[in-house]
Amino acid sequence: MTGQDTHTDDGALLDFPGAGRLRAAGRVAPPSADVVAAALAAVRSAADPTAGAEQATGAGQAEVAHQADGASRVEALDPLIGLEREPAAEIVPARTWRRRLPVLVSAAAVAAIALGATFQPWSDSDGERVSPAAERAGTAPYWEVRTLQWNRTLDRDDRPDESHETIWVSRSGTRGKPSNGLVQDYTREDMGGTVWVICGKPVGWDELRKLPTDPAALRSRLVGKATGDSVPEELFDGMEDLLARSPAERKLRAALFEVLTGIPGARVTEGVKDSTGRAGTAVELDADTWRRQLIVDTKTFHVLEAVNRARNDGLAWGSQKLRSGDVIHRTTYLSVGPAWQQPPLSPLK
Repeated sequence: MTGQDTHTDDGALLDFPGAGRLRAAGRVAPPSADVVAAALAAVRSAADPTAGAEQATGAGQAEVAHQADGASRVEALDPLIGLEREPAAEIVPARTWRRRLPVLVSAAAVAAIALGATFQPWSDSDGERVSPAAERAGTAPYWEVRTLQWNRTLDRDDRPDESHETIWVSRSGTRGKPSNGLVQDYTREDMGGTVWVICGKPVGWDELRKLPTDPAALRSRLVGKATGDSVPEELFDGMEDLLARSPAERKLRAALFEVLTGIPGARVTEGVKDSTGRAGTAVELDADTWRRQLIVDTKTFHVLEAVNRARNDGLAWGSQKLRSGDVIHRTTYLSVGPAWQQPPLSPLK
């Protein structure tokens, strides 16, 4: 991976309606505000036919045109998945998400062309459209993850410990910027680069593209011959790491989610909201005295939140006696996505 788009020379990838006109036009001037408004109204109508008529008239046009100007254009095409700015995620059952994806991405393509953006379509092996952000995720040198950490203190009278953190994962290692603002090196020297360990087996950055996307084959590859009572929890941890902190592509994420939901003892509940009000599908697993939970957006297969709770009443936690369901630790994933640079390490004092 060099950071360059290796797919733009393939003429077959420009086989879509209007491609000939785009080739002939070359560089064109930005569209007028009216054109932008009409295109965005068409996009919204494609996603929700009942709303199209309202959004294409009157004050709606002026508002859309204003939002499409200047910096708003750049924000609309930001490859970082701003999970904290998204509305509550719609629950898409596993059997239907593949059928709905092409419609949603086609609407995004219309918006990108209307805004004068450079849009280069391509397809995965099934012929489904893949977004530019997903393509950049495979070529960018870093994967940026912003989180909010919540920890229960040991003293019942103390306020919970909350802190923000941003990490930048690369092939060679990881850097992190916690709430103190100092950029630190999180790289494990014994690993010789970035790896995600699942059931004792390391998976490197470049190996992600080689993993099978068939759930059964993927589970066999990740678990291998590992046995014992610890395997379900180790697999659960590995699925969180790969879904939340790796540049895995969409089809692999879908397979990882299937492996997660198929862990023996796992319980799946749709329509669960995280601490910020975003909705997703929760996968829970009991592990010793803890209840582990991942809330996943089933449209993107990105983790919204990971929560550890007390499994039973009476668990001692410092000066406290916990009740079943009390939160011990929570990681809220605010945004995830590809990044082209990382900050320098802070100087040692």
